[in-house]
Amino acid sequence: MEKKRFIFDLDRTLLTCDYNIVETRIFEPIFGDETEKLMKDIGPLLDYYEMTHSHYDDEVLSEFLKEQSGLPFTPEIIRGWAREISSDADTMEDGVIELLEHLKSKDKSLVVLTNWYGKSQIPRLKEAGIYDYFDLILTGEDQLKPHPRAYLRAIDGYDPRECFMVGDSVIKDYGAPRLHGIESVLYDKDDVHDKKYVKIKKLTELIKK
Repeated sequence: MEKKRFIFDLDRTLLTCDYNIVETRIFEPIFGDETEKLMKDIGPLLDYYEMTHSHYDDEVLSEFLKEQSGLPFTPEIIRGWAREISSDADTMEDGVIELLEHLKSKDKSLVVLTNWYGKSQIPRLKEAGIYDYFDLILTGEDQLKPHPRAYLRAIDGYDPRECFMVGDSVIKDYGAPRLHGIESVLYDKDDVHDKKYVKIKKLTELIKK
C-alpha cells in the first residue's frame, strides 16, 4: 500500500542537542554537587517515566523525579528545564531538509511524534526552520511513546498501512509502531544496533526507497 503519512521522532532523528551541557548548566545552580550523579541517572529515569506514565505533566514529573532521585525537584524546575532546552542551538541531522522537501513534493503528510514538552520542541523546530513542513506535531503533553494512543493519534484517521515511522529508538520508534501495523525504520547513523532491524544510516536513504 502506498505510504501517505510519514511520522518522525525529533531528538537524534531530526535535531540533536548536547543535553549533557545544557542540563548540567541548568541543574548545577540548583543541585550543586549532586548534579554529576543526576546527569548519569536522568536519561534512565525519563525512560522509566515514559514507560509508566501516559503523558508529561509538571506536577507529576517533579514528584516522580523527587521520589526516584531524592532531589528536591519542583514543577518550577521542570518548567525552567524545558525553557532552557528550547533556547539552545541544535544540530540538524544530515539530509533532513532534502528528505522533507522530497516528501512534500510527493504530497505526503508529515508528523512529528516526540516525547518531550511542546514548549521546548516547537520552538526548536521553528528555530531550525523545519516547523512548517509538518501537518501535525504531537508532544509529550499529548501522549508518550510507546503507549498505543501515541501512534493512534499520529495516524489521525489514516490506515496504519499508509503510514511509516522513522526514529532512533528501538522500542518507541521501531518496535511499538509495528505492533500497531505501522511500518518503521530505525535511524542508526552510528550502526550500533543489531542487523536484525530494518535500519538506515542516512535519512536520504529513504528517498531511494
